[in-house]
Amino acid sequence: MQLRATGRAHSKGDQVVTVPDAGVLFTGDLVDAGQFSIFPWFPPHDTDVSGLRWIEVMRRLVATAPDVVVPGHGDISGPQLLADVRDYLELLRDETWVRRDSAMPQETIVAEVKALMIERHPEWAGQNWIEQGVGCFCAEHA
Repeated sequence: MQLRATGRAHSKGDQVVTVPDAGVLFTGDLVDAGQFSIFPWFPPHDTDVSGLRWIEVMRRLVATAPDVVVPGHGDISGPQLLADVRDYLELLRDETWVRRDSAMPQETIVAEVKALMIERHPEWAGQNWIEQGVGCFCAEHA
């Protein structure tokens, strides 16, 4: 078993645990199955999450190609779950930034992006986390 710090992403202290001989990856809250990613974004007091770094971490985790992924929330799954979370975070960033860069008010950005994400993933729980994700990406720059 190996414990690896990923650096700031979902929080300052994100870590993953791998069991290399079994092909298992434990992700903690970096990955959630069947729900929108949990963004602990509550300025000014709690802003440890970095959506941009989270995407980088997800890209690295996808490249490890584990056989089994044990998420922080939801059912045990396979490697596609990592790609699904990465894709969601990238889409959330892209859709937020397009609107932010056109000088839309944040309330409008939240409403439009939330509607789009729910349309894409109507079966996912945790719709309330979309707004925090939008807020996080509005505050971050490439």
